[in-house]
Amino acid sequence: MDGILIKMQKKFEKLLKSYNENGYVRLGRIVTEKFSSKLTKRVLDLMMGKKKYKGMFFQLDGEKGKYEKINVKSEVFTGPSKRYRKIKDLEYDNLFFKIIKNKYLEYFSNNLIGKDVSCMRAMLLNKPAKHSSKLKFHQDVSDNWNMSGKPNFTFWMSLNGATKKKGCLKIIEGSHIFGKLGDGHFASKNILKKFKKSQIKYLELKPGEAIIFNNFLLHGSEQNKTLRMRLAFTVCLMDAKIKHNKYSKTYPKIFGKGSLKYNNIKNLSKIPTKPYTI
Repeated sequence: MDGILIKMQKKFEKLLKSYNENGYVRLGRIVTEKFSSKLTKRVLDLMMGKKKYKGMFFQLDGEKGKYEKINVKSEVFTGPSKRYRKIKDLEYDNLFFKIIKNKYLEYFSNNLIGKDVSCMRAMLLNKPAKHSSKLKFHQDVSDNWNMSGKPNFTFWMSLNGATKKKGCLKIIEGSHIFGKLGDGHFASKNILKKFKKSQIKYLELKPGEAIIFNNFLLHGSEQNKTLRMRLAFTVCLMDAKIKHNKYSKTYPKIFGKGSLKYNNIKNLSKIPTKPYTI
């Protein structure tokens, strides 16, 4: 192993150690600001209907920024809007696919999951410029999700800057060590009492910067109080053996034998059949 590879290996080992201790780790800049701008343009083209994939998942934010007003049954494009809070299936978009295949995700996947890794979801998270919803502390695992196993970790990258005012990700440092809390997902007030306020960290990021966090880590975000959208790209990874229980189908494979390749998706106009129905 030459000097450059040894240096890179040591860097990855240091990142992994920090991740295991704190439940998350800052990766620094993953892509240039220029490419971040290119990804932002792709997001806006999807929101405005200029770029289309038949069957792609879209979800609007709640009316007047109220989380409880989100229509969870509407998961399709309903017309041009900058208020889509989620756009899924981005593992099939040629630009976002390049990000998914980055060296950090591959290293963490190999060390935390194994050689065969699938993607529970690859999606855009948007906090609209006005009346964005607040996301309470939660874990990205739940006993109520109809899956044969639980996802392992999440990659979270800012596209256009994530500040506290814009509603950057906030986490409870070290909360991952308790594993699944209750049934998972949203944490009750009693659960949150276990943690100190000093454990809450606001993870501000510049365009193109990213973090990786454990899916047991409690995290959330405040409302966006600025006049600009807060756009982030996230990828949630897990063991490729995990299936959707109802349909006995596995999720899109990202690493390992038979995984998605750029040439397979670069010209797609329709999202392939999903492991669950919309």
